[in-house]
Amino acid sequence: MKSSHRIFFNTFVMYIKMVINIAVGLFTTRYVLEALGLENFGIFGLVGSIIGLLGFLNTTMAAATQRFLSYHRKLGNLNSVFTTSIILHFFIGIAVVILLEVGGFLFLDSLNIHTDRKAMAHFVFHCVTVTTFFSIISTPYHALINAHEDMYFIAIISIIEVFTKLGIALCLFVTPYDSLGTYAVAMMVLAVIMRVIQSIFCKIRYPKVIFSRKSINTILTKKMLAFSGWNFFSSICAVFRTSSLPVLINLFFGTAMNAVFNLANQVTAQISTLSGALSKASAPQIISGTVDTNLERSIMLATSSCKFQLFLVSLLGIPLILNIDYVLLIWLKEVPEYLSIFCCLAITNEIMLNISKGLQSLVDGRGFIRGFRISIGFSYLIVLPIAYILLKIGYPPYSIYVAFLIASIFEIALRIYFAYRHASLSIPHFLKEIFKVLAIVLMVFLLIWLVVLELAANYSPLAKLLISTLLSTALMSSSLWLALNLKERYFVKGLWKKIKEKF
Repeated sequence: MKSSHRIFFNTFVMYIKMVINIAVGLFTTRYVLEALGLENFGIFGLVGSIIGLLGFLNTTMAAATQRFLSYHRKLGNLNSVFTTSIILHFFIGIAVVILLEVGGFLFLDSLNIHTDRKAMAHFVFHCVTVTTFFSIISTPYHALINAHEDMYFIAIISIIEVFTKLGIALCLFVTPYDSLGTYAVAMMVLAVIMRVIQSIFCKIRYPKVIFSRKSINTILTKKMLAFSGWNFFSSICAVFRTSSLPVLINLFFGTAMNAVFNLANQVTAQISTLSGALSKASAPQIISGTVDTNLERSIMLATSSCKFQLFLVSLLGIPLILNIDYVLLIWLKEVPEYLSIFCCLAITNEIMLNISKGLQSLVDGRGFIRGFRISIGFSYLIVLPIAYILLKIGYPPYSIYVAFLIASIFEIALRIYFAYRHASLSIPHFLKEIFKVLAIVLMVFLLIWLVVLELAANYSPLAKLLISTLLSTALMSSSLWLALNLKERYFVKGLWKKIKEKF
């Protein structure tokens, strides 16, 4: 299979997974909220806020391991990388567990949680700690699958996982035990099962890639340790930011607002899978291109990845923002105060971040990440002082997303700068390509907004949602051709011709 066609196939598989995950995941969240109640849901979102980080933490850590696996796959030296990554992630997992358990008591006692739920909050925290450990040690297996571009297995296992979570949510309505404790235990057990399934698949699918002490390479270990160390630094900064924000909200507004913040994060997480699908499909080839010093192709793939990620996230985000009240009403039946504006600002921030997300693999592939990861880490942290100042002087809770938007601007600029510095990215060319898509996004948003206002008086909310979604899809898709360069148009034409030949 040609490399470009493999990217398309992997992207298609990941999008099928994404559609199912979003549909089932949103219903799961709704049922969990109904079964636990707003207060317990807020406690789980607060005490177990690190669960929301696991996707990002694992993605970030897997990117480091995947970089070496993709790089050394062409060199035929995977055993050393795989063995080192297992050892490295095991010790990282142990260190994280110790930090969580030692600091957990101080963390929990400082929270604004009702006295009769304190003991359950401690129990949930221990379950989340175990879940975190198994998620971390699963990272090498997940990265190995990514490096071999076996996205179909990732899609299958992800679909199984999301349906299992739906089953857990439904069981909460009939469990004779405390629903919050039951949910925490079930999520912990699920994490263990996923770890076992991934390891079994890797042993069957890649029998030549094994854990062996004889494969340990001291020089490679030092390189991986340095790379993963800087990667882990930025991950810790992200963990600290995302863990601290629920605490900040809790101190100012209580657990009910934590539930609102948690729900908004659920919506954002579903949208981020949209861009993640394309990023995951293209990353191995962007990284492996640096092995052959084929930087021109890697830069082209990274730029195109940014364009398509921005396009696809906007394709979903525009109708969602303009119809957010109705969508949330269908999803939750009773919509908490501030949730609509939380979601709109969170989606806007996610759209912005996709301007430069595709450059991540390009910088990682080059391997010069110390300055990049330090800078990105601090861009994550600046959210906290800005959010604290805004809340302290009396601004409403959704003002924390102003801090997110400011930090996102820094993050975009840093990715572009380091891609220029280490991979010779042409900044004027990149901005020109991105602004083509950005102009389409803004134009379509304004047009659909006017259409929605016009429809408001004469049509039902469902009709507005359907019309605005279909219209924005048609306009975005037809306009995208104008934003493609010659190579991208040639690829699309060839792909279309291949599809017609098959059908």
